[in-house]
Amino acid sequence: MTTGDSVHVTLQRASARAWGIATGLVLGLGLCGATLWLVAKGGEDRGQHLGRLGQIFPGYDVSVRGAIFGLCYAFVVGYALGRILAPRTPLSLAERQAELEKHVRLNARSWSLALGGLFAAAIFAVTAALVLRGGERPGDLLEHLAIYLPGFAITLSGAAIGAAWAFAIGWLLGQIVAALYNLTVVRAERSVARS
Repeated sequence: MTTGDSVHVTLQRASARAWGIATGLVLGLGLCGATLWLVAKGGEDRGQHLGRLGQIFPGYDVSVRGAIFGLCYAFVVGYALGRILAPRTPLSLAERQAELEKHVRLNARSWSLALGGLFAAAIFAVTAALVLRGGERPGDLLEHLAIYLPGFAITLSGAAIGAAWAFAIGWLLGQIVAALYNLTVVRAERSVARS
């Protein structure tokens, strides 16, 4: 069996329900947490950008009620994305028995390092490119990123601080995704064993 075949077989074992629940919870709780943080923070311009999600999610706004709507909407979107990432479920009883205890487990450390590194590299690269360009027209998102990442600025030192924050956020998300996914896989395997 070649390496490509091995990867394909491993990905086929991933539980679609586990991916859906893990992705849905991360997106839902992330949006809910970000909304509640902006509500607690208050201010005149609070949630100016995040509030635009109300155009996609009816009823969503930057409020406690909107955080609950956001949790529900983002969970549904995340669940659908997770199901798309791993759409396979065993069909026959023999195949279900063969699949028991063979689902992919995510290594939390690897996921954390990968997501943290990806987020940090993205923030640093975009900010450094803006600094080299003279810091002109950074865009609304980067201009206001200091609200969420204290110390971030459109400077090289600000890029380093932003990268550190982005790495920490990516690390935490990697831990959460792996833990939720692995927990869901264990539950799915127990469900398969009972059926």
